[in-house]
This record gives sequence, structure tokens and C-alpha cells, in this order.
Amino acid sequence: MGIPFGRYELLRKIAAGGMGQVLLARKGAEGFEKLVVIKRILPHLVEDEEFFTMFIDEAKITMRLDHPNIARINEFGVENGVHFIEMEYVQGEDVRRLDKRSRLANTPVPLGVILRIIADAAAGLDFAHKAKDSKGNPLNLVHRDVSPQNVLVGFDGSVKLIDFGVAKAAGRAQHTATGILKGKFPYMSPEQADGLDMDGRSDVFALGIVLWELLTGKRLFKGENDLMTQRLVKACQVPPPSQVEPSLPPALDAVVLKALAKEPKDRYADAAAFRMALEDFAFKNAIPASNAHLVEFMQALYAERIAKEADPRSLEEDSGLTDLDAGGLPKNAQGATTIDRHKQGGQVFPQGATTGKHQTEAVQNPAGSSRTGLWLGLGLVAAVVIGVGGYVVKSRTGGETPQPNVPVVVTPPTPKDPVKVEPPPQVIEYVTFTLSSEPVGAEIELGGDKKGLTPLELKLEKSKLPVLLKLTKDGYEAFQTTLTDSTEPSVAATLKKRATVKVGPKPSDIKTTR
Repeated sequence: MGIPFGRYELLRKIAAGGMGQVLLARKGAEGFEKLVVIKRILPHLVEDEEFFTMFIDEAKITMRLDHPNIARINEFGVENGVHFIEMEYVQGEDVRRLDKRSRLANTPVPLGVILRIIADAAAGLDFAHKAKDSKGNPLNLVHRDVSPQNVLVGFDGSVKLIDFGVAKAAGRAQHTATGILKGKFPYMSPEQADGLDMDGRSDVFALGIVLWELLTGKRLFKGENDLMTQRLVKACQVPPPSQVEPSLPPALDAVVLKALAKEPKDRYADAAAFRMALEDFAFKNAIPASNAHLVEFMQALYAERIAKEADPRSLEEDSGLTDLDAGGLPKNAQGATTIDRHKQGGQVFPQGATTGKHQTEAVQNPAGSSRTGLWLGLGLVAAVVIGVGGYVVKSRTGGETPQPNVPVVVTPPTPKDPVKVEPPPQVIEYVTFTLSSEPVGAEIELGGDKKGLTPLELKLEKSKLPVLLKLTKDGYEAFQTTLTDSTEPSVAATLKKRATVKVGPKPSDIKTTR
């Protein structure tokens, strides 16, 4: 059985980090059940205005995007104080894991299947880039985090874009502070790495990186740390794919390199043009790149998993769920979620106590637990009756020897002092961050406390995360972001020069004469 969460039943943890959880869930009555994905943020992050606004923006933005190549968001809600998004469940794999599995199985993803995946992802991007609000005004949406992890491929051949959490749209309430880079460094466009304004062509560049890496099996922009990766992106030196992987047709180089042009004006005008170039190349070169070919490849590569997941019971195996997955509520030994309602009407009652009409409430345990409680209760009553009986017999006889066939009750001694149990030694977990900036020498503040100048390595207690990081330097805009236990160990910031204000000549006094 899964864990109840409102009208959902949580089945399996898909992903989790310092900011939230992604869970597989089931909703609906028997015979009308449906699998969905629940994306939740941790309760304490609701107080983080920037992160919470980003979470809400993802729901608002993506709910406007109804397209076959974008994972659909069905609902945004709150359950037991936990904010969540209900999303479409895609039974399949993300592109990063798909590529890794295929290479381990010595069956690299065929060229036509790669072209199909990227062309479909481009179709989803193009729809998002051209989306409009309810009044017909362009949203000017840019995903800003197109990466292999955010492109899902279903076993049914569907291709879906996910995670618009860092997307930026004109008119959205949340604006990114100057100098803060959102997204993954190895999949940024040069203009994104520079902190400049972006449009849909930045996403085209990022999708071009995904295509290049699928074709070659190599990483395009991956340095030893984020700062080095950022420099590689800005330099934008892209070798033709056929030079890295000789089995590729050289004619494909021009298609890929146009998407990866350093200057946005030299790239495809939009994602639709990129998609058309891929479709035309496959058609002209008779490369099998249909959806049917994608389905055939996925079902062959994941045959064992598909067969296993056909059994609904397998969804609950190795769930990875913990006691706190039911909206942060504790769980008893039998697995039922309990609700702390001891505080009622301003009074506090000890657990299990009954005072007048007030009684401790809990979610009903499974049937087995009820029987256990019944037998424990009967056992307690029997013990009391036996104890009283022994006492009466002993009183009447006046002797010290127990009567035959009369049970002897041994009363355990009542300890005068409570037993002291030494708590286990506390294990403190640490997270190490390497902070760097360009230019160097920026002052580091963590939660308002000054820690030194960049570059600097800091060792922080995991329990004290998240914490606000701020970098400042004279003549430059401030950089700030939130450090969590899921933040990359290397944090690199490019500080933008503060605009200088030119002061004109002081106007001369105006003299009037009569």
C-alpha cells in the first residue's frame, strides 16, 4: 500500500533534493485510477519568497502550455500545508539516462531516433516560445534550462519537455536579479552565461548541445568546475560532430553547427526552423526517423522494465518513501500516518489520554492493528482480574504461601528515579562549497555574516541549509542565490559592472533684467 496524501496515494519517490520531492502517485477510485506525478516543495521553502514564486510561476506558465511535447500540469494545490503540483506521468526515461543505458547495453541510440527526439523537443519549445496569454499578448517565454534531464522519452514514443521552473516570461512577477545565472552551466548559451537578455534562440542553442552530445557520446562544454565550464560556453568552440564521431554523415555538421552558432543572429530564427532542418535532413538522406522507429527502439531497450511495470504491484516496490513523505506527518510502526491533534481548544492533552469529550485522534490503523489492540486490551483486563484474585485469596488465608491453583502475581518494582537513557552521539553532516567569482575578490556573506573574499572554500553544516549567499564588490552589481544541499559544490558567479551615472554640467544661474 502507498502513503495517503489527500486524495492521492503516493507510490514511489522519483527524485528528491534540498528543495522538494517528485513522487509517483495514484488518484481516483478503483476502476478509474490514474497515475500522476506530484511535485512538492518542502514546507520551510514556502517562506523563501524567491523559490516559492518560482514554483508558482512554473505552475502558472506550464498550465498555459497545452502541447503534445510538453508535460502537462493538471493542478496546483495545498495539502496539509504542503504546496504541490500535479503533473502528467510519462512512463519512460529522460534523455541522459536513456543515452547512458543504451551505451552500457552496447546499442547506441540510432541516428534517426536521435533526430526524432530532438525534432519533437524543438516542436515543444517552439510552441512555448510563441505562447500567448488570455488576452492574446505574447508571453515571450524562454525555458532557460533545456538539458538532457529535462527531455523525457516515453515508452510509447512520446517526447516531453519538463521543468519550466526557471523559465522567464515577459510580465511574470518574478524577475531574476542581476548577475544570478539560472540553469545548468554545461547547457547554457553564450548570452545566458554572460547574463545578457535572451530569447528563444538561447533554448535552440541548448537543444543543439543536447543533440551534439547524443551524436558524439561526448560532453561539449564541461570544465573542471562551473567557472571553467562558463568560460568554455563563452568561447563557444564547437568541433563538427563528424570529426568527433567519424561514423556520422558530414552533411549533418552544418545542421548542428547552425544551432550552436555563438551569435544568436547566426542561429536558426526559431525552434520551428531547427525542427524543419532536422526533418528535412532525415527525409533527404532516407534516415528512418519516424515515431514508430522511436517506439520500436524504446520497447526493445526497456523490454524488461516495461514487462515488470505492467504489473501494478511493481509500482510500490523499492518505493524509497520515508516516514515524512505523507506531507511531513509522522508515521507509526504499522505504517499508518498519524495526525497530531493533541492540541484542541487551547488545551494540551497527553497522547492517549481522554478528558471529557476530548480524545486523542489518529488515522485508523490497518485491520491487523485493530486486532492487536483488542488482544492487548483483553490481556490487560485479564492481568488485572488475576491480580485482584490473588490478592483476595492471600488476604483470606492470612498465610504467606500461595494457595494451590491460584496464580501468583509478581508486581514489578516501581523505580524511584526515571531510567536515564543516554542519547546516541549526534552526527553532524557537512556540505563543502567552492565559491568563486569573476572578477575575484568579492566579499562573501552567508545569512548576513561576512566569511571572506572569493575564491574561498566553505564547509557548512547541512542542517543549517538553505542559506542566502551574497557576493558584493565595489563597482559591480551584487550576486545572490540560495545554497541548499542540492546545490552544485562549485558556485561560480560573474559580477556585472554597475552602470555609471554621468553627471552633466551644473546649470548656470538664470539672470533676469528689467
